Amino acid sequence: MTMRDDIERDGYVVARKLLSTNEIARLRDGLLEHFQHSWNTEGLGKHQPNAAVEIASIGWIFVCPAILSVFRELYGRDDLIFTGNCDAHMNMLSWWHKDTSEGQGGCFGGDYFSREDCRVYRAGIYLQDHESQHGLTVRTGSHRTRSLTSGVVETLHTRAGDVIFFDIRLTHAGQFADPLQALLLRLGRKLRRDSLAAACGDRYRRFFRRPSKLSIFFTFGTRSPDTDEYCEFELAAKKNRGFADSTYLPAALLADLSAASVEFHPAMARRGRAVASFPIGSASALRHARSDSATGAQAQVEAIPRDP
Repeated sequence: MTMRDDIERDGYVVARKLLSTNEIARLRDGLLEHFQHSWNTEGLGKHQPNAAVEIASIGWIFVCPAILSVFRELYGRDDLIFTGNCDAHMNMLSWWHKDTSEGQGGCFGGDYFSREDCRVYRAGIYLQDHESQHGLTVRTGSHRTRSLTSGVVETLHTRAGDVIFFDIRLTHAGQFADPLQALLLRLGRKLRRDSLAAACGDRYRRFFRRPSKLSIFFTFGTRSPDTDEYCEFELAAKKNRGFADSTYLPAALLADLSAASVEFHPAMARRGRAVASFPIGSASALRHARSDSATGAQAQVEAIPRDP
């Protein structure tokens, strides 16, 4: 069985020891420095969406030869496209979810859970060992169903240097909240004091001497209608989240992507273009027109829920 067979059957694959100790330390340093001064509060922790733009020091990971090689093996083709999607996290709690924005109707049209050719893959890197808990937990084979409760639950026991590759339709979660953390989450939402709840959660973590947890997730596609739809949806989500003027990647990263024979999706490079619906006649519009969505070719776009 190949890695490609594994991801198509199970929805995920773990590439062991893909990154060196120095590379993990470089990522940790970049995220720790950034999270000292900038973040969004989410899940009692820190979250940086649009990290490929907001954290320039981590740009090298998107052209890491070892990671690009695995993506090419999984897709069975060389024409990789960087979608621009990247999220960095620190001490962020999670819950069962998919990365297809099911709460907003999904980023693809039609019955994409039954389609054999729907392939958009994401890489997840935890920057510390998770040999027992608090890493990524998945439901095996759940990329074939819309249900969040289907599939055998498996906790992935990873070490720093391992990279998880998964289908964005896969049901997965990061660190679940314990009873006290769940209470803090509820109180933060009810009182609209998420930052205060996160501060309490951080003191709770420190009291029990739990180490900080860092992770980064990012998405690559290929030249396909699915990648087009995902990027158009993602661009609209970025605009809704306030990143309308920061969709361009740093010039150095664009040059590095080109040197690595990786494209940056054209939709993500369009600054200032409103993407409230797909252009009539585009692959995305045609696919949505065929779906049973009440909106037809007009794709409703909202913020995409982020990974833990």
